[in-house]
Amino acid sequence: MKPSEILIAEISGKRPGDKSARPTERYTWNLDKVIISNNSEGYETDWPIVNVPQDYVDWYKSKAKTSDNAWYAPMNRSYAIKYAREHGYKYLIQLDDNINTIMIRYRKDDAEYATLPDGELKKQLPTDVAMYLCEVLEETNAGICGMSVRSASTPNDDFIRERYVYSFFAMKLEACKDFYQGDFEDDIEYRLKLKQKKIPMLCVCPFLHGKTAQEGTKDLTGNRKAYQEVGIKRGEHMSILYGDYYQAGISDRGAGLERKNQEKFRYKVKSFKVGTMVHDWEKLKRDFSKLLAKYAPIRPTKIVVKVDKPN
Repeated sequence: MKPSEILIAEISGKRPGDKSARPTERYTWNLDKVIISNNSEGYETDWPIVNVPQDYVDWYKSKAKTSDNAWYAPMNRSYAIKYAREHGYKYLIQLDDNINTIMIRYRKDDAEYATLPDGELKKQLPTDVAMYLCEVLEETNAGICGMSVRSASTPNDDFIRERYVYSFFAMKLEACKDFYQGDFEDDIEYRLKLKQKKIPMLCVCPFLHGKTAQEGTKDLTGNRKAYQEVGIKRGEHMSILYGDYYQAGISDRGAGLERKNQEKFRYKVKSFKVGTMVHDWEKLKRDFSKLLAKYAPIRPTKIVVKVDKPN
């Protein structure tokens, strides 16, 4: 796998301003990169911008759109696949535009370790993480490989598992379906499409990402206005198409989120496994160990002296 075979695509729309509005662009990416957008008016960035052309918009609306108010994001993701293929890339990294944390966290001997929050070396972390996700795709039959959210529990032994992944993931373009659907749940719907083709979606569990909090704020950029307006109907189409795996409703309970007795939209997805074939498991373990060593936190040696008080 060569870096020239990988394209970074930030999926963004209607979020004008500089990188403070789209934190993903604050990171250093030593790979080809582009913004795929349905509306980039007012964007201030040094990233190349590709607006979805009108002929593709017309095609998507007539052939793939399943909602009147939630089709921009899946359309952008779909066009990113088409764009990367047409430009000769083998792998595509899709990123949401509001990522503000990229880190590695793991357990060893009942202790928890994480990458340091800053430092010159850590500027290399986003590219190293992207490269490793693509390496996993190269060494397996998976179509997508991504990472966990920052609020996820710290893994012990299993560092690669079949899971749903969101917001930061790599795609093997020769294996993946052509377009996203699923309205607001396009990432979930896409994994279920891959399941139909017996293609697994993998997660490198110690890789974590965090995003800018938007729930409960007045931010209506991007898709936030549509989320606010749709309410419980957010999961309407997915509940019909994939009701055996997807359920949606209103709840005042939530993991890791203080809801203050406010009812909010919640969904549940059923876990499943397709089955993963690995060509060189030892290589994946060896290269992952190198990443852990590279970004291991430096903890100075401490000497603890205990002094007994005299009687």
